Amino acid sequence: MALELKDYNSTTLPTWCPGCGNFAIHTALKKALIELNIEPSEALISFDIGCNGNGADTVGTYAFKGLHGRSIAVASGVHLANRKFTVIADIGDGGCFHEGLDHLVNAIKSNYDITILIHNNQNFALTTGQATVTTPKGKKMYAQPHGSPERNLDVDSFILNLHPTFFAKAYSGDPLQLTEIIKKGIQHKGCSVINISQSCPTYNREMTPQWFKENIIKLDTLPEYSSNSMEAAKELLETANKTKKIYTGIIFQDTTIPTFYDNLHSRKGIISELAEEV
Repeated sequence: MALELKDYNSTTLPTWCPGCGNFAIHTALKKALIELNIEPSEALISFDIGCNGNGADTVGTYAFKGLHGRSIAVASGVHLANRKFTVIADIGDGGCFHEGLDHLVNAIKSNYDITILIHNNQNFALTTGQATVTTPKGKKMYAQPHGSPERNLDVDSFILNLHPTFFAKAYSGDPLQLTEIIKKGIQHKGCSVINISQSCPTYNREMTPQWFKENIIKLDTLPEYSSNSMEAAKELLETANKTKKIYTGIIFQDTTIPTFYDNLHSRKGIISELAEEV
């Protein structure tokens, strides 16, 4: 029988704020798994602590909620233990670029065959909206009523300079495009990083759906753009920084770099999984 969305649902209702981008992100993720014909018993989603982490209760598949910022580390371990699983690391911008930054760096460097979904709403939403490295300087936050005094970091250029084998940007308000990007990320042989601009109607009210509509440019509207060129990708992000626009789609992809497991000479010719050998 063909998989349906309900096959990936649980009996637990989500507790996100009305209008939260997590609703669309999790629907797009489930839809991507279904369209790739991946059974719930064949997938594992590692969740971070935070608003996105509450999604662990709402999926009818293997889910693990670890310490703050550690979902990428858990996902890497699960993948290496049993490569039969499709492994997703679900993490917020706070956990990813603060406590979890070293895990992001090493997952990209090692090229683990996992897909990383970064829920980027530019704040620590679950703890009432503190600033993260993606929060614009001067933005008034719960703990900083006079505005965040620190400059925000260009996380897209940071990721790209690590030479990921797959890097894409998406928007929670466009679940159809997001579904296709997640599918391509899962199908990619290597570490896929997807930075998702997420709406947060409670703590990031300035970035409304109308704001996103006016500032997003889809890469499929730029036929001359090539995601196979690192130079083109860097130029694109430079343009994005200058114009304050968000380009969504596959920014860069390199299919020539072997995965971590493929580089392990000690596992050559072994078809069993580590989990089966314990």
